[in-house]
Amino acid sequence: MEQVDFVAIGCGPYNLGLMALSEATSLKGVCFEERDDFKWHEGMLLESATMQTHYLYDLVTLADPTNRHSYLNYLKQNGRLQTFIVQESPTIPRTEFNRYLQSVAASLDTIKFSHRVTDVRPAADGFLVTVETPDGETVLSSRHVVIGTGAEPLVPDAFQDVVHTSSYRMERERLLETDRIVIIGSGQSAAEVYLDLLTRSDKMRQRIDWVTRSDVFESLESGKLGEEIFSLPYVDYFNQLPYAEREQLGKAFERFRNGVNPETLRAIYGFLYHRTADGSDQATNLYTQIEIEHIAHEIVYTVEGTQQYTGQSFTGEYDAVVAATGYRPRIPTWVERFDIEWEADQQWRVNNRYQIATKTTLAGSLFTHTNLEHSHGPAATNLGMAVYRNAIMLNEMMGETVFDVAAQQPFTSF
Repeated sequence: MEQVDFVAIGCGPYNLGLMALSEATSLKGVCFEERDDFKWHEGMLLESATMQTHYLYDLVTLADPTNRHSYLNYLKQNGRLQTFIVQESPTIPRTEFNRYLQSVAASLDTIKFSHRVTDVRPAADGFLVTVETPDGETVLSSRHVVIGTGAEPLVPDAFQDVVHTSSYRMERERLLETDRIVIIGSGQSAAEVYLDLLTRSDKMRQRIDWVTRSDVFESLESGKLGEEIFSLPYVDYFNQLPYAEREQLGKAFERFRNGVNPETLRAIYGFLYHRTADGSDQATNLYTQIEIEHIAHEIVYTVEGTQQYTGQSFTGEYDAVVAATGYRPRIPTWVERFDIEWEADQQWRVNNRYQIATKTTLAGSLFTHTNLEHSHGPAATNLGMAVYRNAIMLNEMMGETVFDVAAQQPFTSF
């Protein structure tokens, strides 16, 4: 039976970064991914979309700036470093960041695609991991396990037969053939889909509406001191708070998680302004404070909701509906065999070393990237903070400080 120091389950950016950083250690690790190649938000890889984080928030730089898997080294190897410098922007195209991730994945022989983990069991020296491979089933012995199974689209049961933003790009041509489209939800994905459809639509034929229950179309918080919640001291502070206080704080940080990039909002406003400069109808409606309660689909979609403050009914008929309704954690079924400490329904207790708490002692650690917003706040889904998270996990596995991330201190005291 093959023995490894850790098994990473799922190959998204978080576990991809883990495998890239682990090259600087003596650990023997492997990452299993059930898909046949690397895919990252392929439904939202829009031509005009940019990353919402700085380019140095790549897979490795914050913990290991000289690592061969840095974004800057990717640019150098692909002949784009000079032009990147000249264009003078700290943000980068999402499509290029995806190509960077794919390049790193292709360079690591520790990542096994078309390999699906079907079971994990506790063992005397760690865990027994069962994997379904193209050649049949195999079992490995691993000291530690890292869960990186990501999230799956969340669509309310009352929404019948709609397109979720996660598959928007694959459905775009079909959507553009319809006459009436509505985007439901708020946040960056909703704004990008709305802008993309606006710029591609036929104003004389199509009407595109955007409906959200939010009070306003709110911009992403980008104040420099405010951004210091994306720091290790703040994450440690947040993590040690009682569950109720963390829940309350989580709601207060909606602008850090669900706001829209100001540049995207400016682009939308500018496009609408120019579209109506000749005095013609804007061919779009934007609605806030509308709670959509039911969507029925027969020949057309009938969308029904209520204005949250006046109680007035909202009804609209559309040919297509795009739901920007978010995601929920994809929790493996095999975790049920572990005696996990749950803080609430589907929310496990996780310490500041990213180890899931269990009522019985395990020989190894069950680390997780998945399902962390309730325990680690808005930093749970931040790409830069994932680098720190991976460094902390690897330090724990090594039993020593390989990556000195604790030295990175913000100006704010938490």
